Amino acid sequence: MSSFSSYELFAIAAALAYGVFGAWSALRAHTQSQALRVALADATRAREERAADLARLQAILDSMADGVIFVDAADRIALTNRAGRALRNVGNPDRPLADCHPRAAYAVLERVMGYLRNGDDAGAAHSIIKEREGRYETTYAPVRSPAGQYLGTVMVIRDIAERRTLERRLLDAERLSGLGQMSAQIAHELRNPLNAIGGAAQYLRRRLEGDREVAEYTDLIGDEVQRVNRFISELLNVARPADPQLLPASLNRVLKEAAQRATMARGLHAEAVQLELAPDLPVLDVDTPMITEALVNLLNNALEAGGPGPVELASSYDSAGGDGTIVVEVRDRGPGIPEDQLEEVLRPFVTTKPDGTGLGLVIVTRAVEAHRARFGLRRREGGGTVAAIRFPVRRTVVAAAAEASP
Repeated sequence: MSSFSSYELFAIAAALAYGVFGAWSALRAHTQSQALRVALADATRAREERAADLARLQAILDSMADGVIFVDAADRIALTNRAGRALRNVGNPDRPLADCHPRAAYAVLERVMGYLRNGDDAGAAHSIIKEREGRYETTYAPVRSPAGQYLGTVMVIRDIAERRTLERRLLDAERLSGLGQMSAQIAHELRNPLNAIGGAAQYLRRRLEGDREVAEYTDLIGDEVQRVNRFISELLNVARPADPQLLPASLNRVLKEAAQRATMARGLHAEAVQLELAPDLPVLDVDTPMITEALVNLLNNALEAGGPGPVELASSYDSAGGDGTIVVEVRDRGPGIPEDQLEEVLRPFVTTKPDGTGLGLVIVTRAVEAHRARFGLRRREGGGTVAAIRFPVRRTVVAAAAEASP
C-alpha cells in the first residue's frame, strides 16, 4: 500500500476544499440568480399592473363629459382627461396650473389654492370659480392621504352653456307638450269662423264689384285670414308627434322639389333660388314630405330676408368620420340675425320678423332631430345668414359588404 507524503495529503485536502467551495459558490450564485429573476418578474408584473390601472383610469376619465384635471402638490398638471384637454387647451401634462386659467383669474385662483393646500377654515372644502365670460364653471377639491398630507387638487370643469341649452330644450319641450293638448281644439274653434269670415269677404267683393274701398278692405280681410290659417297650420305641425316614414331618397331631388315649391308659392322665377348641388351624393333614408316642408320653411325665411342676389340652396358631402355627412345649406344676403339671437330664435314663439309666428324654425328643428341630424344657424361672412342641416350617412351592413365585395 502506497503512502502519501504530507505535501500530497495537503494538496488533496486543498483540492477537496476548493471543490466544495466552488460547488457552494455555484449553488449560491444560482440561488441569487433565481431570486433576481423572481424579483425582476415581480417588478415587471407590478409595473404592468400599474400601467393597466393607469390606462383603465385614463379610459374612465376620458369617457366623462366634464373636464377633469389633477394638479399635484407643486401646482403642476399631472393628469387630465380628453374633455379637460379640449376645454382648457392643455396638450401635455407637467405644466403650471396657471397655464389653463385666464390671467384675470390668477388672484382668485391663488386664494382658492391656498385654502385647499392649507385646509384653512376660511375656505370651502370645494371651491368654485366662474369665469368672466360665464361659459365654464370649475370646481376644485383637495386630495389628501390617509395621514392628511396634501397630495394635490382635482379640477372638474363644466360647460355651463351646454347645460343651459339642455335646460332650455326641456323647458321648450314642456311648452310644446302643453301646446299639443290644446292645438286641435284651437284649430277647430278658429278655422270655422275664419272660413266664414273669408267667405263673407269674397261675397262682398263680388256683390260690390268696382268699389275700390270695398276691394281694399276685403283684400285685407283675406290676407289676415290666410295669416291666421298659416299660424294654425304651423301650430298643428309643431304639436303633431314627429314620426318619420323613412324611405331611400336622393337628397338633391328633394332639394329641387323644395326650391320649386318655395318659388312657385311666391310667384317667383326659378332663378330666385340658386342650386349648388354636389354630384353623386349617397342615398339617404328620409321622410321626403317632412324634410321638404322643413326646407321650404328655410327657403321662405331666406326669401323674406331679401338682400342682393338669389337665395342659395347647396348640398355637399363631408367624408370625415364614419360614413361621412351630407350638408345642406340655405344661404341668404339679408340683414342677418344678431349673434346673441342665433340660438334664441330656435325656441318656440321667438322671432325677429314683425309678422312671424316663431314656429317655422321649431318645425325645422323637430324634422331634423327626427332624422338624427343636426341643425344650426350662423352669420354669413359679408352679410346674411346660413341655415345648415347635417345628415349623418348610415349604411346598412349588407350595403357596406356589397360595396366591399369585388
